[in-house]
Amino acid sequence: MKKEKLEHLNFFGLYTWLALVSVCLFLYFFRPDLFAPQNIQRFFSDNLISGLFVYFIISTLRGFTLIPSTPIVLAGVLVFPPLPLWLVNQMAVYTSSAIVYFMARQFRFDHYFHDHYPTQVARLTALLKKSELAVIAAWGFMPVVPSDMIVYVCSVLRISVWKTLLGVSIGEGVICAIYIFGGAFSLNALLQYLQ
Repeated sequence: MKKEKLEHLNFFGLYTWLALVSVCLFLYFFRPDLFAPQNIQRFFSDNLISGLFVYFIISTLRGFTLIPSTPIVLAGVLVFPPLPLWLVNQMAVYTSSAIVYFMARQFRFDHYFHDHYPTQVARLTALLKKSELAVIAAWGFMPVVPSDMIVYVCSVLRISVWKTLLGVSIGEGVICAIYIFGGAFSLNALLQYLQ
């Protein structure tokens, strides 16, 4: 029963993703003006709350794909003010991580990980037993790995949800602050230089 649910969820996700890509490609080819950087930035400037809400939804759903948040954060730097972007990003990290944490148990990822990656699970378990919070925060800080992977593993290993969320938010919060505030500063400096 659980396996069937997981398969249906995978098919739903695949078809939703294909539909979204198809709509974006259609709009890109038949209405390229919608994708002009100044139009995108103007749209989000005029609709800041709506734009941040859309960003929150995209960032939250990203957790199910195991895609690192770096590309989404960097795209957000181009269109949103730094502080609201960082705050909304942190809320999305909490929400996404909590959903992933509880969904991992629902879909029995523990069996999947133990059956397919027994060596890696044993190694990560030993590392987490030494220093859970530090390992989780360090994993969340690494830009090229999805932080949701450590959330899955923490759920499988039954590490406290609060410790998991705290560790991920520390790591993600620091790296995203560097991206967001550093990126905004660099972008403003570049724009002033070009003027």
